[in-house]
Amino acid sequence: MKKYKVLVIMLFGILGCAYAQDDSVQSNKGGGAEQYAPAAGDISGAILFGRGNFLNLSYLDVPEAAGTYPGWSIPGTAPYANVVSANSNTISNIVGAEVRYFLKDNIALKLSGGAIMRKTPERINIQGGVNTTSGGAGSNATWIPSQEAVEGDRSLDSNINLGAEYHFSSKYSRLFPYAGVTLPYYYARRSLFDPTVITDANGVVQTIVDVGRRHTELYGFGGQLVAGVDYYLMEGFYFGFEIKPASYIYAYSNKMPGPGLETRVIDSHTFSFFSQTFMKIGFRF
Repeated sequence: MKKYKVLVIMLFGILGCAYAQDDSVQSNKGGGAEQYAPAAGDISGAILFGRGNFLNLSYLDVPEAAGTYPGWSIPGTAPYANVVSANSNTISNIVGAEVRYFLKDNIALKLSGGAIMRKTPERINIQGGVNTTSGGAGSNATWIPSQEAVEGDRSLDSNINLGAEYHFSSKYSRLFPYAGVTLPYYYARRSLFDPTVITDANGVVQTIVDVGRRHTELYGFGGQLVAGVDYYLMEGFYFGFEIKPASYIYAYSNKMPGPGLETRVIDSHTFSFFSQTFMKIGFRF
């Protein structure tokens, strides 16, 4: 709750500073709306706040290792566009960045996105032991602890959004509404490898848990209508709000239980309306 109060105080503080300025200040372009209006060749960059932009969560479940499981199977969970889920939206969450380039005074190209990558290298297990020849277990014995295997884990989450916007003029010198289209692309991957080798008391291999790397890949793409508004607090500095009036996202996942085995493909379709809202704070150069 505290972070929301801080955010509200910051916004009201910025607004107070903006309104304290003289709206009649002249610029090289002239007065009024021209003082704040974007022009051809301008570039703007903004930080986006709102719901996350990555398609991931529980449906990126990697198939388990065969090991000694008699019921080894590939999970049938389907992917879905969680970026437009109904709940858990928060304005305090930074979800990425966007860059706009104005081809004309009222037409801009937009690029936004982000990526997260992680990697944990695998380590094979090492069998321990105990030397009891000098006195038996617990009495003058030499213990060598076993070392468990480290499961290799690789993950990648990424999204990229390409779009175009048309900016409208308004009767307010600082306010600029816009509408446009966006083409989103999402990619995520989870990869696991358990190098555990189980042996008997004589050191004979009984079970190799994994014969190769298992992974699940997720792809998503579609089309979205965009509507928003930018409000300039001062020249080159603005905040805004954006919403997707209509959106369609097709997502599918490939689940591979191991090298040479058949891949399971599962897909889904998501339609949404007036969802995926963002707040943005940005600068124009």
